[in-house]
Amino acid sequence: MSIKRSAKEYFTFNRREKRAVLILSSLIVLLAIAPQLYLYVHSDDKVDDKVFEAGVKNYYASQINSESENKNDNNEIIQKDFSAHSKFDSSISEKKIALLFSFDPNTATENDFKKLGLENRTIKSIINYRNKGGQFKSPDDFKKIYTLSEEDFILLKNFIIIDHPSPKENNSEQKSFASYQPKILDINTADSIEWDKLPGIGPYITSKILKYKNALGGFSSVDQIAEVYGMKPETYSAIKERISCDLTLPNSIRKINLNTAGKDELNFHPYINSKQAMVLVNYRDQHGAFKSVDEIKNTDSFTESEFEKIKPYLTVNKPEP
Repeated sequence: MSIKRSAKEYFTFNRREKRAVLILSSLIVLLAIAPQLYLYVHSDDKVDDKVFEAGVKNYYASQINSESENKNDNNEIIQKDFSAHSKFDSSISEKKIALLFSFDPNTATENDFKKLGLENRTIKSIINYRNKGGQFKSPDDFKKIYTLSEEDFILLKNFIIIDHPSPKENNSEQKSFASYQPKILDINTADSIEWDKLPGIGPYITSKILKYKNALGGFSSVDQIAEVYGMKPETYSAIKERISCDLTLPNSIRKINLNTAGKDELNFHPYINSKQAMVLVNYRDQHGAFKSVDEIKNTDSFTESEFEKIKPYLTVNKPEP
C-alpha cells in the first residue's frame, strides 16, 4: 500500500499545480505557432517593386555622381550593372547594363543615347525635337520628351551638362542672327522641297498646299494658306512672315473667262458652288456677255466678302494669243 500511495502522490497534481501546467502548456503552444501566425496575418504585405527599383537607382545615381565630382575628368565613363537588382522588373532587366557619363542633350549623338540605355522611341523623339529647332536650356527641360520615363530622367539628370556659350559668343551669335534674313518663299512658285523646309510644314501639308493652289488657279493672297486643309493656326502664324505672294509674276493667276466658261468650269473653282455657277450662266444667257467682273454683283449670288475672294480669278476679256 505504501508503494501505491507513493506513486499516486508522485503522479497526481493538486489544483494549483494543474493551473501552472495548463498555463505553461498554453505558452509553449503559442510560441510554437507564433511565426506561422505572423506570416498569415502579414501575408498581404508585398514589396512595391517599382519603389524598390527607384530607390536602388537613386542610390546608385547619388553614389556615381559623388564619385564623378571627386574626379577631374567629367567625361569618365562609370559602368554600373543593375541587372542583379532588376529581377522583379522585366522592363529594367532588359537593359542589364547602363553606361552613365556626362552628356549634353543638345549635341549628344544617337549612339550616345543608346549607351545611356534609352529606348529607340525615346531617342527618336529627342532627335525629332532637335531637328525642329527645339533646345534644352536646363536639365529639367529634358523632361519635355514625353517618351522619357520618370525613372530614366532621375537616373540621368545629374549627368546632364548644358553647354552655354560665353557672353562673347552670345554677342557674335546675336549679331549674326540680326544680320540673317530668312528666305522669303513665294507661294506661287515654291516647290515641294522649299515648302518642306518651313517649320511645321511636312510632306502631307505640302501636298495639300500644292493641291489647293492648283484648284484655285494660283494664290492671290498669303492669307489663303490658312485655308489649306490640315493647316494649324499656330503653324500658319509661324510661317506667315516667311512667305509672300507676288502677283506681278507672269501667269501667277489662272483666270476664268465669265463670257466663255460653262457651268462645270465655274463650279470647279473652290470659291464658286454649283448654284452660283448656274446663276452666272443663266444671267449671261439672259443679259448677254458680261462687260466687267463687277457685274456679277447684279446676280445677288455673292456676298461682298465672297466677291472679293473670287474677283482676282475672273475676267471678261479673251486671253491674249
